[in-house]
Amino acid sequence: MSYLVLARKARPQRFAEVIGQKAVVRTLENALLQNRVAHAIIFSGVRGTGKTTLARIMAKALNCTDRQGAEPCNQCLSCVEINAGASVDLQEVDGASNRGIQEIRELKERIRFQPSSSRYKIFIIDEVHMLTTEAFNALLKTLEEPPEHVYFMFATTELHKVPLTILSRCQRYGLKRLGRSELHQHFAALAEQEGVQISKEALAMVAREAAGSVRDGLSLLDQLFSYCGADVSEEDVLDVLGLVSRHAVAELGTALLQADLARALELLGALHAQGVDSRRLGNDLLQWLRELLLCKLGPKTAAMLTLPEEELRTMQELAAPYTKDQLSALFNLFMDALQEKSFSLQPGFTMEMACIRAVQVADITPTAELIKRFSALLDDAPLGGDQAAARTSTHVPLQNPAQITSQPPAPSQKKNQPLPAPAPDTDHYPVITLPEDRELPPLPESPQTQPPEPTTDSSASVSLQGEQTTQPEPPAVKPAARTPVSQPQPKPAAAIPNPSDTVPAGQNSNISIQLRVQRDWDSFTRHVQDQLKWMGLALQRAISVQVEGGNLSVLFHDASDCIMLKQQEHLRRLTELALDFFQEPLQVRIEEELSLSCDINPLTGRTPLEERKALASDPIVLTALEVFNGQLGDIRIGARFRETAVETDTEDMAALPQEDDD
Repeated sequence: MSYLVLARKARPQRFAEVIGQKAVVRTLENALLQNRVAHAIIFSGVRGTGKTTLARIMAKALNCTDRQGAEPCNQCLSCVEINAGASVDLQEVDGASNRGIQEIRELKERIRFQPSSSRYKIFIIDEVHMLTTEAFNALLKTLEEPPEHVYFMFATTELHKVPLTILSRCQRYGLKRLGRSELHQHFAALAEQEGVQISKEALAMVAREAAGSVRDGLSLLDQLFSYCGADVSEEDVLDVLGLVSRHAVAELGTALLQADLARALELLGALHAQGVDSRRLGNDLLQWLRELLLCKLGPKTAAMLTLPEEELRTMQELAAPYTKDQLSALFNLFMDALQEKSFSLQPGFTMEMACIRAVQVADITPTAELIKRFSALLDDAPLGGDQAAARTSTHVPLQNPAQITSQPPAPSQKKNQPLPAPAPDTDHYPVITLPEDRELPPLPESPQTQPPEPTTDSSASVSLQGEQTTQPEPPAVKPAARTPVSQPQPKPAAAIPNPSDTVPAGQNSNISIQLRVQRDWDSFTRHVQDQLKWMGLALQRAISVQVEGGNLSVLFHDASDCIMLKQQEHLRRLTELALDFFQEPLQVRIEEELSLSCDINPLTGRTPLEERKALASDPIVLTALEVFNGQLGDIRIGARFRETAVETDTEDMAALPQEDDD
């Protein structure tokens, strides 16, 4: 007779020989003892857990003539024929190759006949989920009301593919995976029966590779016995099965935890040179990290691991210096790396990059800690209005209304030494505001000149000063060629024109609201901060506000500064707070400066925002700020500002006393 493999030789012949399925075995035994066996039974579970084996034992117990309780005798004619696979009354059907409706019709024809030598006719259909829908439908009526001499037993690894109409007519028994300890004991007993000496480490590796399947483990043992003979060691298991040494995996994982990248890459290269599959190495390392994390979580989770006490104690000591967040991050990192390997042309490179990223896990700050620090920073040093005012804009800058006036300064006040004019090849013109206690020495008196005609160019800024008054034109007017660098003096009341004589009523109202918003903006942000702290802090990052046509436009430097404010619910809440504070029908609008200045200058190849940034860092501007202890209030770009500046410089030069050539 040909050699019989262990998977068939060690197949259980009695209920007592079945391992790891106590609940199912007990239910079947009680059903036999109480004569309550269902006419249709379906066994489900992963491969190699005993589905077909239990179906055959059940068939023997039903037809056994000398049954001992619930156990078949294995000696009567029916048991001997079933063990030999020669029973006419037990028919095993492969559902994968006999899946059509025609095969089911033939089966139904055989059902009508009485058993030949046994008590019952039993049909076992393996992999029943492979049957077609028509075959299942043809079996429904027979399965619901079978003859008294017929029993059906089904086995499947994919229970979810079986129609519900079939499941409702069967008793279902789910077989579970076997634990490593049960497989270890079972394989050790089989090795002893075969007369083979096998080490505990080798048995542990075989049990781990079996993954809960008895048949898979028996096939591996059969292969090892053929290679090693009467003595099986751990090295033999590694060579035959192509596994990775657990010691090597632990050494690699320890190097990663200690951030020793050189050692980790050296071990990785050595394993690759030995022919170890990188995907297999990744799976083993992932399993090792899982065990390490479970040891870190506490003794209850550590009890889930089927590890020797010495190894378990070593794992707990190794996990002690590290936090759960660090171990979890390392586990997730290699989980992602394994997914990337499936699509990578160079899986080895993916593993190396995963190791490089893994050594940086110790430097990662948890998200909760970052949020805690950010909250503490907001509480201790909230953003102030001075920081928002330091930004540049093409809108009305946020400033104190006390520095606002409704008309340009008189020529008599224009006596300060002007800043050096920009180079002829630039279109930029900075405006620098000096502190109140600093001013330049005055120049000699110059003839009065008419101020430039106001324009409604939206890119210019309003330059107002003195007490709160209105302006003949809307807020966005073209300013004077150059803002004086000295502290502006308020004009007498008689010198301020009456706005009602030149400004329509609607524009006069808009200017009044604009002045109120400019004056009370800091108070408004504090009011909002009292209601919603994050919203008030976000408003402090605004660089300008403008009122036009009932809209309160709040300008930000970048979209990242106002991404939350632009959401509909938050914008509605902000509008309600503005209506409540200013008592004016204002509709709040959120704008970003980047969206308003994206045109590229063909001469410089830069956007207006880039030009402003370049000018703000210009050495001349920085030197002027340092010398005069000034503050950069606004940056105006474009040819029209340069022309205005040049004209004004010409007027200033003409006002200087002429030197005698003699």
